[in-house]
Amino acid sequence: MGAETLPQRLERILGDALRHAGALESALQRESAALSSRDLDGMDAAVAEKQERVRQLEALTQEQTQLLTREGYSADAQGMERCLRDWDEDEILHPLWQRLTQVMHHCRQLNQVNGGVVETARRRVDQAIHILRSGGDTRTELYDPRGRTFSTASSQSITKA
Repeated sequence: MGAETLPQRLERILGDALRHAGALESALQRESAALSSRDLDGMDAAVAEKQERVRQLEALTQEQTQLLTREGYSADAQGMERCLRDWDEDEILHPLWQRLTQVMHHCRQLNQVNGGVVETARRRVDQAIHILRSGGDTRTELYDPRGRTFSTASSQSITKA
């Protein structure tokens, strides 16, 4: 059996990447559901899956980069588009590339939303810890009409009903 041609190798890389990107998308959706339900075991499983899929996608990206640069194309989206124009006579690769970029864009969006949820939860925990440690003294930074910050203090006892 002979070596893979550039289109064959690129089709394999893109197909594998699309499969892993789809699994990453599913892991991000499971992570979102676990965040919503505060399911720590589900979160751990989704994060482990997410990390594995990212690792696999990075390896495929490296393989794609090596292939493109070896063939004289730049290792970016423009180089990929140029390669597809030159080599995708049967219009097999371009739809794979388009679908992969769509899925990866959606993955970035999901990851940003999940990161925002985690950051909000972290801030709430930090605030609760601050209240517990300070005996209920909470300081809130506000801005005056000139844009300068000032703190307001309100004493709230955690034991008050």
